[in-house]
Amino acid sequence: MWRIAGGVVVGAVVWCLGVAALAFVLRAAWPEMAAIRDMTLLTVPMLFTRLAVSALSSAAGGFGASVASGEKRWAAIGSGLLLLLVFVPYHATIWHNFPVWYHLTFFVSLPLLAALGGALSGPR
Repeated sequence: MWRIAGGVVVGAVVWCLGVAALAFVLRAAWPEMAAIRDMTLLTVPMLFTRLAVSALSSAAGGFGASVASGEKRWAAIGSGLLLLLVFVPYHATIWHNFPVWYHLTFFVSLPLLAALGGALSGPR
């Protein structure tokens, strides 16, 4: 039980670190995106890029959760669900600023891709 809980936390931390690292690279590679301070000015390609950053980080977080817990499924899914729990209230405040598909894709991808990342961690 404690190993799974620890894995959930590790997965969420890995997600945060992944998003931070990829955002740093993205800002260096895409000056137009780095210059935007008002998030409502993001273009559709920028929204897809943000979803891709989250997707890669979700898979990495699920992988990290699985490795840390020694368990493939529940820690990885739990890390995605923890992130979902954190981000739903925030996205409720910005719901009107972005297309519905953006929010829904983000929500669905968190636990789903975390589970995929956990499955990629190898046999347990």
